[in-house]
Amino acid sequence: MALGTIVLTAEEQIKQALGVSTITEEDLKEQPVVNDVAEIIRKMPGVNLSGTSPSGQRGNQRQIDIRGMGPENVLILIDGKPVLSRTAVKQGRSGERDTRGDTNWVPVELVESIEVIRGPAAARYGSGAAGGVVNIITKAPEEDLLQLGMKFNVPENDQEGATQRYNLLWAKRLNSDVALRFTASYNKTEGDDPELNAETVEGEVCTDRSGNEVACSYPAGVEGVVNKDATLLFSWTPTDTDKVDLEFGYSRQGNIYAGDVLLGSGLTDGGTSFADSLADEGAETNVMERKTFALTHTGDYAWGGLMSFVQYERTNNRRLSEGLNGGGEGAINSDSDWDEAVLDIVSGKSELYLDRTVFVPALCPDAGHGGAL
Repeated sequence: MALGTIVLTAEEQIKQALGVSTITEEDLKEQPVVNDVAEIIRKMPGVNLSGTSPSGQRGNQRQIDIRGMGPENVLILIDGKPVLSRTAVKQGRSGERDTRGDTNWVPVELVESIEVIRGPAAARYGSGAAGGVVNIITKAPEEDLLQLGMKFNVPENDQEGATQRYNLLWAKRLNSDVALRFTASYNKTEGDDPELNAETVEGEVCTDRSGNEVACSYPAGVEGVVNKDATLLFSWTPTDTDKVDLEFGYSRQGNIYAGDVLLGSGLTDGGTSFADSLADEGAETNVMERKTFALTHTGDYAWGGLMSFVQYERTNNRRLSEGLNGGGEGAINSDSDWDEAVLDIVSGKSELYLDRTVFVPALCPDAGHGGAL
């Protein structure tokens, strides 16, 4: 079978340069994302979604893993600023966290591009970047814009959760120096039907260690999620070379429980487990709320560039009471008692870029034009 002519342009080569990949807005349109931008990030070379739990549904399988270093060594950035909300969730015995990770705080329609750095980058980006970095870049308010979006995804199997997304992006230039941007979105993916994998134990007889007949258990499906996000950005360009951004953000992620547990299979034949009742109700068993305030300055000068920011990030992690150790670790044991963890983080950074073409000719007159060494 002839494949025909295959052309790899210089642009495509640059996008997949050694150790670095760039996902453009056009890529996102050609490969639509159902819920989380992690779905397209995982397609980059050396990138995967990790999974350490027996059911394959619980814990950090939803988080980005670069070159096998694990999610704890992958730093997620939004517009160059760190996102650390996942650390509000405790680690299990195997190092996993029951969280969707930090790539799902930005709706895909608001993304301009995504930069993926594969390999150690802690020297530049700090703690958490030993495995790599994912920088999600949002659309800047360069011109007046009103963008409304609605998307629906219905799987072929009606027992799998469907998705609906609604989003708004409004940008307005008040004058040549000042611009505003407001974004809002609602994204809901239903959980899989609790009976999705029930046929795997149909007709079987299951016994415990003592030989007594017990209800057979089977893996739960994928839980659902409801995202509510809003941001307000104030952008000021006092000069041709300087820009100051002031941004406020609020996001809420709540799950739609499908019966998944950290240890064991999750659901039982006949609906006799505690997880069964919560899954049948489609209950919300954990909620993550993220609030941010950030001040950013960027400068583009003849001698180089400057980027500085200070950010306050607050994450509230509320979840139904769970077992903490032993065989019941991670298993929900209450439908009314909630535990809460609050994570407050203040982060800041300043980066200075020097253009060697400005300095080298002065230091090395023989280097010639362009400052090449």
